[in-house]
Amino acid sequence: MSDHRPQAAVSVPLSGTISRADDHAFLQRLIRTLDTSHPAPDRMAAELLERFGSAGMVLSAHVGALDEVAGRGTTLPPLLAVMREAALRLYRSRVRRTDVLSGQAGLEAYLQACMGHEVVEQFRVLFLDAGFHLLSDELMGTGTVNHSPVYPREIMRRALNLGAARLVLAHNHPTGRAEPSGADIEMTMRIAQIGRLMDVEVHDHIIVGNGRTLSFRAAGLLV
Repeated sequence: MSDHRPQAAVSVPLSGTISRADDHAFLQRLIRTLDTSHPAPDRMAAELLERFGSAGMVLSAHVGALDEVAGRGTTLPPLLAVMREAALRLYRSRVRRTDVLSGQAGLEAYLQACMGHEVVEQFRVLFLDAGFHLLSDELMGTGTVNHSPVYPREIMRRALNLGAARLVLAHNHPTGRAEPSGADIEMTMRIAQIGRLMDVEVHDHIIVGNGRTLSFRAAGLLV
């Protein structure tokens, strides 16, 4: 028989540091809420953490990957996917309300949620105004497990159409590694060079791995 008693609230440290125990308690409560008949929320929470590493990465995972842990045909993966979409909408609203400079951590968390578990490369561009406020977040290319096509002139044409003054480039590495390749660096420099000719600054390029991000600007690759 499933336990329908109200669950105690899970406290999240104000410092922003969330322990594995906090994540486990949150996932256990979430599973009990989404699937009241689940026979073993505690074990399922532990298995999800073992596979994905954190509650945030569980919510970033796609249904197919969740199926591998929870089992195909169960209700939990699609319900968690709804939670993922809700989290993405919250991230988007926060990114739009703030400027990228003051919200770098939130921006990287949003990109991780969007792209962290994609099995093919995606290339996104965040178009910003002069005050670093988001005008548009657009998927500009989708490719294979290790390549996505990028067309710098199309990016700049879109920037001019939107009246964007700055760009944040972003792409994922399905291998999970966030280190830039030589091709990544060369492509970024090419886009930045074309941008200078059109008075559009490439402010940053963020690579998203599985639970990891790398900022070109923070790494000194883009100044």
